[in-house]
Amino acid sequence: MVITELFSKVPHFEGISLEDRAALARAATLRTYRRGETIVQQGQPGDAFYVLVKGRVAVAIVAPDGREVVLSTLGEGDHFGEMALLDDAPRSASVIAQEKSDLAILSRAVFFDLLKSNFVLTRALLAAFSARLRRANATIEGLASLDVKSRLARYFRELAAARGRKAGGGWTVVVRPSQREIADTIGSSRETVSRTMSQMAAEQLIVPKGKAVYVKLDPPEAGTPPDGRVASAPTAG
Repeated sequence: MVITELFSKVPHFEGISLEDRAALARAATLRTYRRGETIVQQGQPGDAFYVLVKGRVAVAIVAPDGREVVLSTLGEGDHFGEMALLDDAPRSASVIAQEKSDLAILSRAVFFDLLKSNFVLTRALLAAFSARLRRANATIEGLASLDVKSRLARYFRELAAARGRKAGGGWTVVVRPSQREIADTIGSSRETVSRTMSQMAAEQLIVPKGKAVYVKLDPPEAGTPPDGRVASAPTAG
């Protein structure tokens, strides 16, 4: 993907001019990270803004008991790093490449030059912070009040709604993260996630299929078997 096109797909940059996007593309540095490589480290100073060109990364923190907790997973067009630039505080979380990933990196100076001249971007940042705060509140509420099955069901619904594609019959198909990644995200163990996924599959709430998983989001369409079989759904790619 051309970097100029990439910036047009990031919600923060939708309202800026083509000239500004071209300037951003010229100022950006491209870097490739290997699977498992740390891109930014929790607690370190922040000096850059990152846009994901290709690949997948996990945003994670280390809990007081030493466990790694995955806060979110980001894909193509997503971004991170602006919080530490704006408040001059250390990075609030680490970001780790979950597969080979290409990122466009903007320095602090370039990012602030754009903020000074573009109210649309400033307003978009405020909206993004509000949305992230709402998601954080929902995550905290879920950890405090929901059992593992409910947290896992919500995880798959949100994943499918954000990154899936319709497969017919009320099903949405999405690439399935590893059980370790899921466990870290919902605050559980890999073994518990495995057992709960099997239970949900038996109840036709999800249908794991290779590296994908079908998630029931909508009521069945006319003519679709109510047991949720997906034999006629598109092959997961």
